[in-house]
Amino acid sequence: MAYGSTEVPATAFAITTVNVPDRLDLRDMDDRKQLEDDYRQRRFDLTAFRIWAPRLLFIAIFAGLAFVALEVFDTWRTSLSAQQLSQRLSSALGLPVQIESSQFAIRPAPRLVLTHVSIDHKVVLNEVSVNVGTRHIAQVLQGRGWNWGEAVVGPMALTLEQCRSLLDLLPKLDAALPKSLATLRFDRLQIAEQPWLAGPWQVDVARENKSGFLKATAESRTGSSLLRFVLTPDVAAHSVNFQMEAENWTMPFGASFPMEDALATGQVSENRIDIPEYSMGGSFGAVRGMAAADLKDGVWSVNGTVTAEGLDLAALLRLLAPTPAASESAAADSDTALEGNASFSGKFEGKGATLTEATAGAVFAAPVQIRWPVLNGINLGYAATHPGGTNAGGGGTTRFSTLSAVVVAGGDLISMRDIRAHAGALAVSGQVEMNAAHALSGVLHVDLGASRILAPIRVAVHGTVAKPQFGH
Repeated sequence: MAYGSTEVPATAFAITTVNVPDRLDLRDMDDRKQLEDDYRQRRFDLTAFRIWAPRLLFIAIFAGLAFVALEVFDTWRTSLSAQQLSQRLSSALGLPVQIESSQFAIRPAPRLVLTHVSIDHKVVLNEVSVNVGTRHIAQVLQGRGWNWGEAVVGPMALTLEQCRSLLDLLPKLDAALPKSLATLRFDRLQIAEQPWLAGPWQVDVARENKSGFLKATAESRTGSSLLRFVLTPDVAAHSVNFQMEAENWTMPFGASFPMEDALATGQVSENRIDIPEYSMGGSFGAVRGMAAADLKDGVWSVNGTVTAEGLDLAALLRLLAPTPAASESAAADSDTALEGNASFSGKFEGKGATLTEATAGAVFAAPVQIRWPVLNGINLGYAATHPGGTNAGGGGTTRFSTLSAVVVAGGDLISMRDIRAHAGALAVSGQVEMNAAHALSGVLHVDLGASRILAPIRVAVHGTVAKPQFGH
């Protein structure tokens, strides 16, 4: 460096400084970290909330449903127990009612099942199921109490007397059953000791608005046959009023063919049946009348009337004696022993130890007038004028101007007695019967009158209704 220069002389090394923390600095750092950790812990963690919120909500809902289910179960166990229900029904009906057990079943559908329901020690219902639908369960969960659907009584057999006892209870059912239960149904009910009412029946008892249970509807179907009764109890008169309707129905007595339609109204009590009006009809026409039955000294007596105007005899005989081998159209066109339009008004009577025996043994009698009568199978005029002819009974027809007779039907026999027929000078009298096999037997006396010198002839009737045969 030159003399007199002011520059600082350069050296071969430099002095530096290093900041080394002391104890105070370390404590300050620790305090600051502790503050950050405390803040982090106090801050709300949104991530954890998003994870646990749905789980907590599901747990809360499940707990609520479990609580409601426990409350419902406790209510059912106390108020719907067999003992509680027995007491409530006994009080409402005014009769002793005993239920053996009650239980809630899930399959095949939710329902309350009551077993061995004894009513007044006279009627025992083996099983009664009170159906509960999903709508009704939802109403329970809403806190609106039990709301039942319908009560169904399982298949069983009852006597007519037991049925009448149940019908007498209809007016009391409104107070005995919950207001939400709208229908009581008997499924496949059999009637014991009455073959012609055996069933099976479906009986429906429906609540009618605010009037309660007033009537029962009983219906029995077998193929195309329908038999329906509407039953209304009259407690004051100790009887049951009924309306009957039938389609394609075969009566248990009398005619052996189905009636296309039948109607009747009447009243039934313990010892009497009154049917003031009935009507039945089919392709042959229609009949109407009244009937009654009485029980006295252990014997049933039946009586009634039958009236008809213009019955088609050909159609009636085809129904009484059908021809199985023929088609329907051929059978409808085939000739019968007798044709014409019959009118009559007669009575029937019968007695028996039971109502079935009395009706089966009833005998009907009536004078019959036939318009436009035609006898098929023989020409009686030709037979009378050719008594020795080889073809005297070999076919033809006889048309009468008038024909009258007395018809008597009972058991398996139908007879036409006191036959009186005329065709000009030709006069015919006699009697013809038809048995259960539709076979004919009888005799006709043919007279040509005083104007002819030929003697009266005797014509035997045999064969069947569909194929009558005649001979001397």
